Amino acid sequence: MKDLPQKVAYLQGLAKGMELGDSKEGQIIDKILEVLDDVAGHIQLLQDEHTDLEDYVESIDSDLADLEDEFYDDDFCCCDDDDDDYVEMECPNCHEQVCFDSSIIYDDDPIEVTCPVCDAVVYCNDAEEDEDEEEEDKE
Repeated sequence: MKDLPQKVAYLQGLAKGMELGDSKEGQIIDKILEVLDDVAGHIQLLQDEHTDLEDYVESIDSDLADLEDEFYDDDFCCCDDDDDDYVEMECPNCHEQVCFDSSIIYDDDPIEVTCPVCDAVVYCNDAEEDEDEEEEDKE
């Protein structure tokens, strides 16, 4: 496809060499070759723009990969050994470690903690209240 403008130019040279002049056939061939030249120019422009977009997407992908490596670092966890403000639980679905604020456990509003990897529910503070109510009903 890169040599399409050259092929169109070759066809234009052949048409001029046929010396059709101002005949009806010559006029039609000239107009067809003009349109073909325009199409070849647009195709070349699209190819250039496509190449630019591929380069841009590759740079975005590289930047995103860097951010993912920094954000989802395997050694990263919000739960430090010295910090008691966070609770760390394992996701029952994908076994990823999920950290969340310990105040959620005692919050009156029902809150679900979901895994950032698979979106499975890791903890729901409403479930503990239901269990407490069931135990009180049994007594």
